[in-house]
Amino acid sequence: MRLQDFNPILYLEDYENIPEEIYCWKQDEELRPAPGWGGEQSAAGTTDMMWDGTDVMQVSFPDRLCVGIGRYHTGSDGEIYLCTLLDRGEKTVLSCSFGVYRSPELVRKALDIFFQIYPMPDAGGETGCGKGKISLLSSRNPIYMKKEYLDIISRYPVEPEMTAKGTRGGASVVSTYFSQLMRRKGSTVFTTWQDAVDWLSMDIERYNYKLLS
Repeated sequence: MRLQDFNPILYLEDYENIPEEIYCWKQDEELRPAPGWGGEQSAAGTTDMMWDGTDVMQVSFPDRLCVGIGRYHTGSDGEIYLCTLLDRGEKTVLSCSFGVYRSPELVRKALDIFFQIYPMPDAGGETGCGKGKISLLSSRNPIYMKKEYLDIISRYPVEPEMTAKGTRGGASVVSTYFSQLMRRKGSTVFTTWQDAVDWLSMDIERYNYKLLS
C-alpha cells in the first residue's frame, strides 16, 4: 500500500476530544482528499512529477521517525493543519494527516495510516530503538508534552523521544521540511481548506518523488 491510497483528513466528527464550540462552529464535512488520494482518481492522471509508489521500494522497515505539525491560513475557511511523519534518514514523508483543529489527534491519524502502510515486523523482532518499538522524535513544542499526546502514543508500538532542551537534534529534519515547504509555496494563496489540502498533498508527492527517484 502507499500513502496516496488513504484519506488523510481527520474530520471533526472523528476527533475523540474536541471543544463543543469548535465542533459546532467549523464545518468540514465537504472536505475531500486531493485528486489521486484516498481512492479518488486524478483528472490529470499521474505525471512524471508525481510519485505513485511503484517505482521505488522501501528496503527496510522505517523505525526512526520524526513528527511535525504545520499551520496554514486560508482566506475564507480559517486555519488548517498538516501533520507529517518523516523518515529521519531518508527525509521522506511516510505518513500525514490534515485537520482543521490543532490537536495531538492529528498524530494519531498519521500513525494509523503509517501502520497500515508499514506493518510491524514479526513479533520478537527488534527495531532501531529496540524492544520492537519505533522511535518517534518530536520537538519540545508544548503539544508533544501534553498527556493527551502521550496517551495516544502509548496505543502504538512507538517510543516517544524529544530533542534536548536548547537544540533541534534529529528534529531538524522536520523544521527543514516545513521551511522548504514554505519556500515552495511562495506566494500561493489558499482560499479554502480544499485548496490547501489539494496543494499540500501534491507537494508531498513531488517532494517524495524527487527524493526517491
